[in-house]
Amino acid sequence: MTDSKVRMTRGSNVVHRQVEHVMAKIGADISLARRVRRMATDDFAKRIGVSRATLHRLEAGDPGISMNTFIMALHALGRLDALAAIVDPARDHVTLTQMMADVPKRIAKPRATTAAAPSDDALKSGTKYKGF
Repeated sequence: MTDSKVRMTRGSNVVHRQVEHVMAKIGADISLARRVRRMATDDFAKRIGVSRATLHRLEAGDPGISMNTFIMALHALGRLDALAAIVDPARDHVTLTQMMADVPKRIAKPRATTAAAPSDDALKSGTKYKGF
């Protein structure tokens, strides 16, 4: 029985329908950003180091596109910072919630330890510090 929410790619990888839709949107957004910047497909493909066919697959939302190709496209569009911020722990609600849950309710002062007794040499010299 096949799950209607997933499909298989040519490389036998499973792609969830929601992921497929997001990838198609990202591809379309990259295509729009490229065209708004008046970048021809040949020039953009050269800039990110891929063929025109690979660029077409990227802009079509093909799930087989490498992460490097995707990241290079964002870099060429000047949007690499947006990718770096995606999983930044400072912006991740789940991480921040977990960190807040791990904060102790109270902090106790460290207990004072007893000072070690001065050595015989220190007592003979009249000072507890050596070298003075």
